[in-house]
Amino acid sequence: MKARDNPFRIERVLTLRYRFLAGSWQELLDRLERQNGRGAIVGPHGSGKTTLMDELATHLEQRGSTIHRCRFNLTDHPATWTNLRTAVRDIPEDALLLLDGAEQLGPLQWHWLMRRSRHLPGLVITTHRPGRLPTLIDCHTTPQLFADLVEQLAPGTFSAEELRQLFDHHAGNLRLCLRELYDRMAMRKDDRAVATPSAGGGLTRDA
Repeated sequence: MKARDNPFRIERVLTLRYRFLAGSWQELLDRLERQNGRGAIVGPHGSGKTTLMDELATHLEQRGSTIHRCRFNLTDHPATWTNLRTAVRDIPEDALLLLDGAEQLGPLQWHWLMRRSRHLPGLVITTHRPGRLPTLIDCHTTPQLFADLVEQLAPGTFSAEELRQLFDHHAGNLRLCLRELYDRMAMRKDDRAVATPSAGGGLTRDA
């Protein structure tokens, strides 16, 4: 299958929206306000934290907030201090800081960031474990959620058992699951059309 026809190509996956198991955006934004603009989006790899953070930024901007984004990953470790200082150096005084990948910061870096950001109207982070800030939302995935996403991207292409085995194999990491489905589709030798309706569902659910 050609890359442009693959229903699991990156531009299609990126159209998937975050879905709540319970609650709504209004409730999440109200919770953030009650927590004085500070909170942690908590969850394991591939549970939709970045998807939620991206959409949160949009919602906050629509409310008139100034947003400053920065992100850290494993490749930042050799230069974390430099990257951290660069990322927050020019934050406007009225900006709400959204930091993706807070688990990459060591204790000293975290305490430095806390001092540097205490004057800001808000700080939201993504992290794998709770503790650094009050939990805003706890992200997780389920086999049914994965099946729903696949059905949305490529209806009727994979059996429920195939998807359950793949979900278990990747320990619920939807990012890895979808990447493997891309590879499986890419290896198909025929060009049978796969329905690809517009995506409007979500990438994770919350506890």
